[in-house]
Amino acid sequence: MVQDVLERIREAEAQAERLKAEARRQADQIVSEARAAASSLIEAAQHQAREEGAKLIAAEENKARQEAEEIRRRGALQAAHIQKDAEAKLAAAVEFVLQHVVMQP
Repeated sequence: MVQDVLERIREAEAQAERLKAEARRQADQIVSEARAAASSLIEAAQHQAREEGAKLIAAEENKARQEAEEIRRRGALQAAHIQKDAEAKLAAAVEFVLQHVVMQP
């Protein structure tokens, strides 16, 4: 009878060891899976951040191109206006020079 009790105690201890080992294995697996999931999430977030950054840069570059084109357009209009004014005043300037410089006694 004592022998039976001791045998049952040994079996219970062996079962407890097996349960502890299985629990450790499951815990290690859970930690491993959690690390993999975290790594995947970090990688996805970094990828998304790179994409968003590229989109922002492209948008700002496009905006800068548009602003530069507008500045060029306004500069061309101003240059054309100045040239038109200069051409309109050219005859008067030539007349002034002829009267005051060339025709002086």
